[in-house]
Amino acid sequence: MTNNYFGIKIGSVNIQSGKEMLGGSKMYTVCREISERNIHICGLQEVRYRNSGKKVIDLDNGESYTFMWSGPKKRRLAGVGLLIKNCKEISFDVPDFLDLRIIAVNIMINGFKLRLINSYSPTNCDGSDIQKDLFYRMLKKACTKHNKHQKLVILGDFNATTSISLHQSYFDGKNVVEDPNCNDNGSRIKSFCREKQLCMSQTFFDHPIEERYTWESPNKNTKKVLDYILVEPYIQNFVSDCYVDQKITFETDHHLVLAEISLPITKKSRRIYCKPTTPTKVNIKALHEQETKLNFLPEITKGIRINKREKTIFQHHVLINIMTKAADVTLPKLDKKNIKQENGQSIE
Repeated sequence: MTNNYFGIKIGSVNIQSGKEMLGGSKMYTVCREISERNIHICGLQEVRYRNSGKKVIDLDNGESYTFMWSGPKKRRLAGVGLLIKNCKEISFDVPDFLDLRIIAVNIMINGFKLRLINSYSPTNCDGSDIQKDLFYRMLKKACTKHNKHQKLVILGDFNATTSISLHQSYFDGKNVVEDPNCNDNGSRIKSFCREKQLCMSQTFFDHPIEERYTWESPNKNTKKVLDYILVEPYIQNFVSDCYVDQKITFETDHHLVLAEISLPITKKSRRIYCKPTTPTKVNIKALHEQETKLNFLPEITKGIRINKREKTIFQHHVLINIMTKAADVTLPKLDKKNIKQENGQSIE
């Protein structure tokens, strides 16, 4: 923690059963793993605890977490939960147990107010359209803020497949990104982000494609991104990284997705609004110059060689990403005057 900012880690993972019948031993193991990585808040999906409730889990390292869950009344199905570290910097209200797939809580972190929502969407194949419609109606209801200064953070297993999560696409709910591989749940989550103006946090950072997958099949042949962290643009300004921790083990085929955020805790730091990082516009016409072309082509070759080893070169968005990176490295940038000329605007 600095004088103006308080660093926290927020994570999300599908644990595929908290094994309620074993007296909480599975949840203790999960909590211990979360503590070892110094995670302050973690959303859990497919907890499979009945009813709703809250309890404190005391660890042997002296730390403790509050575990809150929401599930069906009788059968141990689906269910969501939250683990929140008990420390003086973090306080929270009684959670809203909205549904067996959605839980929301108002959190105060060193004076910074968050509305944090954890969700677990019906699967793309087994979930009906009615179930999905109901889920997103409840999710939108959960987004209702209780204070005008609150900021939204939404965690969860959305069972959504979309190409924009496989590379650095800066998806902020406003820009249009080509998406050749998108299922129904993928379309729904993008539509939800556009309606609520939310950023898909992991798309703002450059990580290898193999380190982006949050789910893999038991035989390791099929890998997907199904889990997401969604935040408001204001929060995204303070996210230093969002990545997948593939080393954590919860007896599940999902991996932990983790966001590192430096929350502003003073009035001065809260007024600082850094614009989201977006690719700088480059002068494409410079490719007509022989010297620029000689620098540009080797970068393209380099990118193709790397992705060919990873067997991802035949994916359309990968080729676009290779060309974009090569342009950022080799082509001259456009200044404001040239951007206006490119757009056909008159300059006084």
